[in-house]
Amino acid sequence: MKGSIRLFKIFGISINIHITFFLLLALVIPGGIKWVSLVIGVFFFVTVHELCHSLTAKYFGITVREITLLPIGGISSMAKIPEKPSQEFLISIAGPLSNIVIIAVFFFPLKYILGPDALFHPLSTQTWPLTIAYLYWINLMLAGFNLIPAFPMDGGRVLRALLATRLGYQKATKIAVNFGHAFALIFAYLGIIKLNIILVIIAVFIYTSASSEEAQVDVKETLKKFRVRDILRRDFTSPNKQRKRDE
Repeated sequence: MKGSIRLFKIFGISINIHITFFLLLALVIPGGIKWVSLVIGVFFFVTVHELCHSLTAKYFGITVREITLLPIGGISSMAKIPEKPSQEFLISIAGPLSNIVIIAVFFFPLKYILGPDALFHPLSTQTWPLTIAYLYWINLMLAGFNLIPAFPMDGGRVLRALLATRLGYQKATKIAVNFGHAFALIFAYLGIIKLNIILVIIAVFIYTSASSEEAQVDVKETLKKFRVRDILRRDFTSPNKQRKRDE
């Protein structure tokens, strides 16, 4: 993606960060080191989330070139869309499951180390224990948000995979996209009445991404109806024969 800086490479996948990420850091720096640490920690878990998507995709033979971290999340650049619904289901669910696994694995250790008062305290960065607890629960938010059954979130892809087994890929995509458009409008409305620019940006991203996916699927399904012989000319003349005629 243009405007991205490579951080490192892992499992053959380039991990990039978009320059707009630094704008987010600039916004939280006045909040102090705890807020900066929280943002960096969130993007660490977002990277894990996207890596799980990507590694599952690679298992099915799909090339993943890069993961780009944006202020609103991460994007895995895959060479193609999984053709089988079962593959798309597993690839899509892998990300949210990684966040749920983190919640399960660290629950008792953090409860012991931080204590229940800190772990179940309303989200806050007043102290380091509360900041760590905040970062821990971010995983639950990431899993919950991404499982919303609306395209292009993971939940929308899971919904499409489940519907595609009965309705076909194109119709399933349209349903998931419609859910995406509906949630985009809800987020936009909430962002406007609450004066929350982040929600408005997320709404625009969801709406445009869903529309783009629908257009790509429509083109792909349309092209499937044509064969090479339907496009190529049948009265093709080779350059050599044409030269001889001219002579």
